[in-house]
Amino acid sequence: MSDPLPHGRLHFTGLVIVLLSLAIAVAGAAVTVAAGDEITLSGTAEGADEVYLFVTGPNLPAGGARLDDIRAGVVTGDPASFTRAQVAEGRWRYTWDTRTVGGVPDAGTYTVYVVREPAGRQDLSGASYATITVTLTRPGLDAVVGEAGTLAVRSDPPGAEVYVDGVLQGTTPVDLTGVPAGTHTLELRKAGYVPINESIEVEAGGTTEIVRELEQPAAQPTMSPAENDGATQQPTPSVDLSILPAIAAFAIWSCARANRRR
Repeated sequence: MSDPLPHGRLHFTGLVIVLLSLAIAVAGAAVTVAAGDEITLSGTAEGADEVYLFVTGPNLPAGGARLDDIRAGVVTGDPASFTRAQVAEGRWRYTWDTRTVGGVPDAGTYTVYVVREPAGRQDLSGASYATITVTLTRPGLDAVVGEAGTLAVRSDPPGAEVYVDGVLQGTTPVDLTGVPAGTHTLELRKAGYVPINESIEVEAGGTTEIVRELEQPAAQPTMSPAENDGATQQPTPSVDLSILPAIAAFAIWSCARANRRR
């Protein structure tokens, strides 16, 4: 692949896809794999000690995200915010496990950037970099054309993880194409809300739309003092009012005695 800038000397020399423990050499600058698989990227970067990698694509930060954590956006000028690969004898190599710390990317097309300096997508003017297109498909949802449909999943609030037959397929709102027609298990998960798990029917050649409202867990009942029978009740202090006259008489006698001494 040629450099996007005439003066650039950074380019991809090839890819190795790790799929089911089998190494497959692929020529070119585009590849399609199932989400959750590994992709080993390699290339050259003459005169560099390391290269900086990030990825852009559906539901990722506009400036790019780390390959090992798709929820972490890169920051231009901050090397630590990028995924980095060491360069040895002019060559670099990095294996991208798409099961990242921040989750598995949604199915779709992504662009991996390899840059000689820590610069995000919006700050590449004048930088030397190379790119590769990676298309991620949904694992386990391949089907013959005509026997599949589209599953459109929405939730209120959005951002719920969508699991189809136990496999994470993205977050709401999401449209899943190529889903085999028939019965599937759908699960929605979002922190702070009650999970939803149900069976759904996907129609061949059509779109099955699922819209669900997520509910927060019911608040735990609180116990009023009257209901707290088990709690230790503190006794209320009492005053014996019958001694008040005696106290008053003693006070008067004391004052009179003090006046006589003056």
